[in-house]
Amino acid sequence: MDIVFWILTGLAGLLALFLLILLSWQFVFVFFGFLKPKSFPPSDNLKRFAIIIPAHNESSVIYDSVHALLHNLEYPSSLYDVYVCADNCTDNTYELAKKAGAIVYERHCDDPDKKRAAFPIKLLIDEIMKSGIPYDAVVKFDADNIPCPDFLKRMSDALNAGAEIARAHEAPTNMGQNLWTSVSACYYARDSRLACNFRQRCHMNSMISGAGMMVSMETLFAIGGWDAMSGIDDAEFAVLRMLEGRHIDYVPDAIVYEDQPSSKQDTAARNARMSNALSKLYWQKGGKLLGKFFRTLKLTYFDMWCQLSFVPLPMILGIGLGAYFGFYFLTLGLQAGGIPVYSQALFSSGLDGTAFWTMMVTLMVGAGFFLFYYAFWTYQSWLGVFLDRKILGPTWYKQAKKGIWLGAFAMFAYGSSVNKGVSSKTVKWKEIKRNKPQ
Repeated sequence: MDIVFWILTGLAGLLALFLLILLSWQFVFVFFGFLKPKSFPPSDNLKRFAIIIPAHNESSVIYDSVHALLHNLEYPSSLYDVYVCADNCTDNTYELAKKAGAIVYERHCDDPDKKRAAFPIKLLIDEIMKSGIPYDAVVKFDADNIPCPDFLKRMSDALNAGAEIARAHEAPTNMGQNLWTSVSACYYARDSRLACNFRQRCHMNSMISGAGMMVSMETLFAIGGWDAMSGIDDAEFAVLRMLEGRHIDYVPDAIVYEDQPSSKQDTAARNARMSNALSKLYWQKGGKLLGKFFRTLKLTYFDMWCQLSFVPLPMILGIGLGAYFGFYFLTLGLQAGGIPVYSQALFSSGLDGTAFWTMMVTLMVGAGFFLFYYAFWTYQSWLGVFLDRKILGPTWYKQAKKGIWLGAFAMFAYGSSVNKGVSSKTVKWKEIKRNKPQ
């Protein structure tokens, strides 16, 4: 019993240290939150783009999205085309996308292992590479995304400044709809405005998000086309390119508005699907990122490792700390007289009720940690949307207040769905209800 206790104590200490390292890195983003975003210098050399949209049963939004891309962007129409892949659709996504003016392909596959976004993305990029059209870059949107009018101009400026891979700034279209959309919107504001902005200013890499990501054709030809085929293709693509030594920029002025899941069920389904794929990516590539950090001492690799670590972290902590306290209080704390031998050794009190006071101290420390967590999460949520207030509009606080004040509690529900995804062998893709673009 003695050996088991000290082993569990050591593991609990390592888990606490692990958590401290990850959280300390988050403090950096908040501390430098007011850094002015970097703008790429404007250039008259306008680049040519292929916009791609992988779409599975998106009949509710695809027509409006394609129509908006073709008519609402402030960019010469001769310098970009919109491609859509109607992937395993059972509705009229193909017909609506074509009617709206897109170049449309269909894909049908009965293999359940190939029913994910990576495959229609690869199909579209392969077709673009074979087309012979001299595009300079590919930009990928989801079917519900709405880019700002000067989106392509901003990405063109980034290309001219030397960017080869870039992510956009993400903003919500439905932040004020309910608690779930508000929490999600606050999270993405924090991720873009705080974390990605810090990384860009410090010449570090950003994690690619599928909404509005840009990849140069030169990069795609160099790597032989799209090669990230997992369930989290955008994150995998970012990690693969980082391990090759390529840089991923963040373009804060290229803003893409996206629909946030508007129910607990849709939010949980998305979290489970993403965390399942991210967990696999962590165990496959996390060690390589950490190894490259120690070889090069470049913080960008440590940062990416930290980002991926937050996926398996809740389950690891839950199991590890649960085992420690369960063993301590149920096995040692219930000995005769309520005086666990090991508690006396640790606290040298020799007083009756040591186990009780140990439990009380643990509860007080836990309560203190929760209060600190609540304050920190609330502050960073507020800071993210506050810095994005010009993008979000004059009612930004009214729309975001649920996410700001209740987001810390909603994270427990998020953690539950993440744990479900991490612990599952596979998570089937589920359709999410879309809100029509405004």
